[in-house]
Amino acid sequence: MPRPQSSRLGTLAIIGILLFAVTNWWPLLTGKENKNAITETRPTVTKQAAAVAAKSYVERAGGGKTNRASVVYQSNKLLSGYVQKERLTADYNSRFLGRVPIDFYRVELTTDRNADYLVDVNMTNGSVIGWQTRSKGEAPSVREGRRIAESYLRQAGKTPDDYQAFNPNTSSPYQFAFEHRSDKLGEAKLREIVEIRDGQVTAFRTELRVPDSHYDWVKRQDRTASYWTQWNMTLSALMGIAAIVFAIVYRKQISFVRGIWLTITFLVLYWINNVNMLPAFKTLDGPAADPFLASDEAVVMVMVMNVVVAVLGIIGYFSLAAGEPLWRGMGLNVWPRWREAGFGRDTLDSMKRGYLLALLILGIQSLLFFIAEQRFDMWAVNDPSGSMYNLLRPELFPLMAWTAAISEEAVYRFFGIALFKKLLYFRFLAILVPSIIWALSHTQYPIYPVYTRLVEVTILGIVFGYAFLKFGFATVLFAHATMDSLLMSFSLMNMGGTGDVALGLFYIAMPALVAWIIWRLHRILVGRRSTPLT
Repeated sequence: MPRPQSSRLGTLAIIGILLFAVTNWWPLLTGKENKNAITETRPTVTKQAAAVAAKSYVERAGGGKTNRASVVYQSNKLLSGYVQKERLTADYNSRFLGRVPIDFYRVELTTDRNADYLVDVNMTNGSVIGWQTRSKGEAPSVREGRRIAESYLRQAGKTPDDYQAFNPNTSSPYQFAFEHRSDKLGEAKLREIVEIRDGQVTAFRTELRVPDSHYDWVKRQDRTASYWTQWNMTLSALMGIAAIVFAIVYRKQISFVRGIWLTITFLVLYWINNVNMLPAFKTLDGPAADPFLASDEAVVMVMVMNVVVAVLGIIGYFSLAAGEPLWRGMGLNVWPRWREAGFGRDTLDSMKRGYLLALLILGIQSLLFFIAEQRFDMWAVNDPSGSMYNLLRPELFPLMAWTAAISEEAVYRFFGIALFKKLLYFRFLAILVPSIIWALSHTQYPIYPVYTRLVEVTILGIVFGYAFLKFGFATVLFAHATMDSLLMSFSLMNMGGTGDVALGLFYIAMPALVAWIIWRLHRILVGRRSTPLT
């Protein structure tokens, strides 16, 4: 397919940069920034220091000498959302940030007495803010339990008379709650929770209990996101089956070697990331789950995710295989072959266009977020399962940019647009439908209301779709990889170390390096023996 001139992309890229600058920095300059947003806490206490604080606390409390410790970053997503939704950030920061931090470390300990502990530690001052030990002992009587709980509160420097005591319910007969009579944030009541089994205190924490109305609203939102994610999985699976069917039908026209290297790259990088996310998987336990099983479940989750990724790799591979004959049947060559003379040069040009397109899309996304925040009260909560602080090697995280680019552009652009163009005929619908399917998978991110993410990603999908039809597969692949590399590298550089900044810059430059290597290898290995582009 002849490649059109991309001079206009330079202008559009500048517009994207301006949109990004205005939407991110202009509110700061005008004093109209969103003061209700809660960003991920930058820790001033290291994980090692948190582990030491937790060990010391357990040993002083008579829990025994600790043998080992593991630390993860956790976040109270429910409280974070309530504070932002009700515009209570300033009040929260001034009165509750130190006592009930939204972000904290959770330290898992094992002692020489075969006891397991979870100790929550403040990320900014190293103080212990809560703890629990594994126990399946019997619940006390209400009278005896309240006596023990009140005694523990006094030892913790609190006055029981300042609280209203609640009797345990049948589902948690060992849990004694004390609600402060006056201290609250909006409608969120300050509570002290003491758990007692076999006459011993087995857990203690301070919490701000959000109103049931907010809990129910978030639950409905999460249910909607889960429902939409299931639709994405179902429709993507059907697209994968369609790709396999078309690959069989057009098997005589397909080079099944093609797409192998992209698939291998996707699989290797994603499998590395799954292992890297082992600490993050420990944070996925729900409110009804046993948090002490998180470590074992995390290992199982890594294995399950590796299988899921293998399935995604198969779908991506057949999408690449089946998409090519569909496009060539329309008289278009959207992805030149290695043996063609212009493959190397096309790769370099695609990379350049990809950088420009990424800047445009980054600006559009920033504008969409800005509109959603200002007009639709969009807010996001910190997600421990996706945090840089919960990776074994945070410096590897930006490699994930390539897995998203390879898989999503193969399925939703290279094959998806060809499939729906064949089914629906109209070009806009052929771009819109796979864009919506792609957007459905992004509603699982903790951004509320969830429909804002669906609209935002659908619009980005339409931009990617038209760019794909105009410039070809390699351009949108590089654009997607560059955009995600930028965002992920910003997160890496935000960790503050000099090495993190240098590595972030390297990842931003990686698409250019990859394109140059491909161009160089093509010149050496193929050169003039290849056929011209058609």
